[in-house]
Amino acid sequence: MKKLIICLSLLATGLSQAQNFPARTPTPNDTLVSARILSDSRLRFSIYAPKATEVTVNGDFLAGQPAASLTKQANGVWTTTIGPLAPNLYTYDFTVDGIKTFDPKNPQYKESLNGLSNLVTIPGKETDYLSEKNVPHGRVEIVWYPSASLGITRRMHVYTPPGYEKSTAKLPVLYLLHGGGDNDASWMTVGRANFILDNLLAEGKMKPMLVVMPAGHTPTPGIHMGAGPEQDPFCIDFLGSVMPFIEKQYRVSTRREDRAIAGLSMGGIQVLNIALWHPEKFNYVIPLSTGYFPPVIKELEEKYQAVLKNQEINRINLLWIAMGGPADIAYQNNKNMMALFDKNQIKYQYVEVPGGHSFLAWRNNLHTFAPLLFR
Repeated sequence: MKKLIICLSLLATGLSQAQNFPARTPTPNDTLVSARILSDSRLRFSIYAPKATEVTVNGDFLAGQPAASLTKQANGVWTTTIGPLAPNLYTYDFTVDGIKTFDPKNPQYKESLNGLSNLVTIPGKETDYLSEKNVPHGRVEIVWYPSASLGITRRMHVYTPPGYEKSTAKLPVLYLLHGGGDNDASWMTVGRANFILDNLLAEGKMKPMLVVMPAGHTPTPGIHMGAGPEQDPFCIDFLGSVMPFIEKQYRVSTRREDRAIAGLSMGGIQVLNIALWHPEKFNYVIPLSTGYFPPVIKELEEKYQAVLKNQEINRINLLWIAMGGPADIAYQNNKNMMALFDKNQIKYQYVEVPGGHSFLAWRNNLHTFAPLLFR
């Protein structure tokens, strides 16, 4: 009995001490809203950094302009106000004393090759097409596959449309490539591809399709913006491993008429290097915000006349080129590339939308070209 009393006494003492946590001093960060949308569609950015000496914020809302400086308040919160801005989904990054800093107060983010960026949406009718609606939703899968050419296991994202699991029909497939610095998750996060496609399907504006988003960067060095697939380890991996894996593991058609390939910036060059060299594999080719650099155009003209003159290219049902207007950093390269296509009588369609070299344009592009596929 004496031992029991001692044990109970020690337990009571321990519980009493455990409950006496040291008092925590509240800070402005406890209730801080880091990205606040004001009534006039301006964005107020705030971050608690009492020991910092310089804080800036950058994002695609600045359209290539320098990062905006934040002003320090007496309570250690840094703030600035941007805009007004048109309704859209925007990325942003804080930089605190020269270090890119993820906003921990905002769980919405974009994943890329070099880390995470935050997202904020200014709602409006312009963002309706990419919003989360009460409609049937497809499934997004993270898929790992063996790369024969690279000798490693690689990751990609795959979108299957609503009802895929219950159907027996073979679907057409869109291969959707990201740009330089991004990764296979980018089209699903900042690109909002799954919600854009869900909404189009619910409206009856597009055909159900499988969408494959592979990782365009590889650990093996290569020339991603060069001429032809042999210079880029990703293109070799795509043709030798990605496509065969998808056609074995998923219920998809292997007919040329049921294959499309689209990509932006670096991914746009990869699209061209795959499709122009293998036009018999695709019926829809969609390069976005891209174009060969002048030395590569020279290389194409000198070494790859047989590729440029291949009549199979003009049997592609749709070669659809899009740019984010004159503000797009690839604008001149694209003009040079289209001149090369004209010279070699390669047929294409061309469109421009606002947004420059960013997902402000590329989400718009996806919403426009997806209904054109597999008709």
